[in-house]
Amino acid sequence: MPTAPSSPDGHASPPVVELAPLIERQQGRRAWYRVFAVCCLITFLDGFDFQILSFTATYLKGDFGLSDTQLGTLGTVGLFGTLVGGLCMGYLGDRIGRKPSIVVCVAGFGVFMLAFALAGTYAHLFALRFVSGFFLGGVLPLSWALTAEYAPKRVRVTAISVIMVGYTLGGAAGGPVSNLLVPGHGWSSVFVAGGLCSLLALVPVLLFLPESVKFLAQRARPDADRRIAATLARLWPAQRLADGAHFVPGDPQPPAPEKKFTPATLFRGSLARITPLLWIVYVCSSALIYFMVFWTPMINERMGFSVSAAALIAAAASVAGAVAQLAISRFVDRRGVGSILWMPLAATAAMLMLGLGSPGPALYICVIISAKMFVNGGHGGITSIAGTFYPTAIRANGAAWASSVAKVGAMVGPWLGGVLLDAGIGTSGAFTSFALCPAIMIVVLFAMGRVQRGLSPDTEGALATASVPAALAAPDGAGAGAGTGAGAVAGDGTEAVAARTGADAVPAASVPAGGDGDAEVAAPGRQKPEPQA
Repeated sequence: MPTAPSSPDGHASPPVVELAPLIERQQGRRAWYRVFAVCCLITFLDGFDFQILSFTATYLKGDFGLSDTQLGTLGTVGLFGTLVGGLCMGYLGDRIGRKPSIVVCVAGFGVFMLAFALAGTYAHLFALRFVSGFFLGGVLPLSWALTAEYAPKRVRVTAISVIMVGYTLGGAAGGPVSNLLVPGHGWSSVFVAGGLCSLLALVPVLLFLPESVKFLAQRARPDADRRIAATLARLWPAQRLADGAHFVPGDPQPPAPEKKFTPATLFRGSLARITPLLWIVYVCSSALIYFMVFWTPMINERMGFSVSAAALIAAAASVAGAVAQLAISRFVDRRGVGSILWMPLAATAAMLMLGLGSPGPALYICVIISAKMFVNGGHGGITSIAGTFYPTAIRANGAAWASSVAKVGAMVGPWLGGVLLDAGIGTSGAFTSFALCPAIMIVVLFAMGRVQRGLSPDTEGALATASVPAALAAPDGAGAGAGTGAGAVAGDGTEAVAARTGADAVPAASVPAGGDGDAEVAAPGRQKPEPQA
């Protein structure tokens, strides 16, 4: 039986296992669902805690004697807090890890939501809203990064979209919860509920949310291999790993240089074209969606609907938007960024119909729900790709910078909507003006699609292909050559998961691509028989 190659001192080198093929091979096991369920819970609470200010604004205005400008400023300072928090916590996530940073964020916005309920002056509200926004903004890019690093590439966008649906539904839940609690217990009760639920969510986060194994391998700390092996054993207990294995990320692109992250890192190589386009489309999408979120309920009332009917229309639009987010994600996984394009195209048509037409009540309801559906669907698609183009070493930073830059649009949207309405052009003029946002998105998404199609298959964010070079398709690993690593797909539809020693790959275990996800990673000198047709 062949032995592992020896190191210069005569000792056998530990087998090297690449993580990317293991993750690509996995199926919907319970552990996989548990990771995404916890992330979805986090984003649900994030959306709830961020949106409840809008549902309690009327009560805050009365209790504190606030002007409309002061009330609007509370919303703006919260968004500014999310901008700063996204940048800072994204940096922290790439330094100390995804899980500990998420724990800090969830604990932070839980504590400061409780503190907000105890505020006694406008200055207290202002400061507490900024700090809670800091932690609320930090948790989203961290959740995206962790989800992306555990999701196979074929469903990565869908997985991120699912957890973002949690954010949308959390925001929508603020209305019913406020209606339930505020009449009997006052506005502060909603913030107490949000804060307590967030702190309770720390239990499943601590118990069930694993650290990213790719992050651990990338950082290569002394205990990384032990922690990775323990994490994989919990996630996929039936998968056997060679004793003493050394784990590497296994991502096709080379690792990032060993130096501190700077924003310039986001503009190197293929990212020089991706990052600016992503930021532009994200800013436009955020301006449009926050205009819709902030002003649509009030515009509904101006159209003659009652307050309850206006809220019902807004709720239906949110549900439609969540469905659209999920639907578009499957197209993005299979066909790339360009498949998002038809969402802003339809949104442009709906916005122009609202602005230039004179729809009656029934048609208005249909069009406004359709507009929100297409706007949310496009925004969800963009959100889900925010971290997929960046390598593991800078994924949290890449997602955080995209999210934080987008906050510029988020702050401009509601403000510009108010300016346009105060200027006397009416709701039709506001809808017409904001139709420019999805129109710009169409152009930019088309350009991003062209760039993505030009990416080499071994680059993060490249379209997944069903075929592989002939050299990788040879059975029993023949022709793969040293250094091909794990993840080669054999001609009969099996995927080889290589455990390598030193610089040479030893024979790999072969499992059916798309199988049950439980396979043995071969130890040196051992090969699992290849399944027969």
